[in-house]
Amino acid sequence: MTKKIKATIARYRRLLNNEWKEHHFISDGAGKRFMIGPLYLRIDDTKGAMAHYKWFEKMFDDDSGEPFHRMGWTLTLHRHGDNLGAERMLLIAMLKNLYLFPILFGEEPVPIEGWHGSNWEDLEYITDAPKWMINLWTDEELSWAKGIYYGDQAVKIRDRYMTINQFLELERPGEKRSMLVEESMKLERGDYRSLGN
Repeated sequence: MTKKIKATIARYRRLLNNEWKEHHFISDGAGKRFMIGPLYLRIDDTKGAMAHYKWFEKMFDDDSGEPFHRMGWTLTLHRHGDNLGAERMLLIAMLKNLYLFPILFGEEPVPIEGWHGSNWEDLEYITDAPKWMINLWTDEELSWAKGIYYGDQAVKIRDRYMTINQFLELERPGEKRSMLVEESMKLERGDYRSLGN
């Protein structure tokens, strides 16, 4: 299995690098770039995962972030010993799909009302994913993640984000809606100034 996964990683990297060499940009419509980090974690290669995420940050600095990729980034930083970075990434990852961490923790997902800008935010996006993506975490890592996820800051961020998305479902295009969208996007990027933090 490890050999097969390493071959898949190498193939994805080669395809992305070839696309960059030929076009000087990477469109990657199939989302290969999002699979590489979690695949490294699947074979317990934290060093490889760190190298991938550093490359990703350089190449896709404005990427909106696929949920499992961000969750893998969180886990990679934690395993690498960068707990401040890991905590920051967890707070970003939890807004990519609000069902992601509750399902990771083995909890029954509670339906969330509100506007969704992408199918990445749907419950089915998480429940239909391969189980290995959820099973990467050890008990110690889950305990660490729960401590942050249920901490005051994370709860405050999630509550505000969900409130905004509920308003966006009803708000018509205009200045108020634009302001809400902007605040929502800032929260997704880890900018919490609107919360007074």
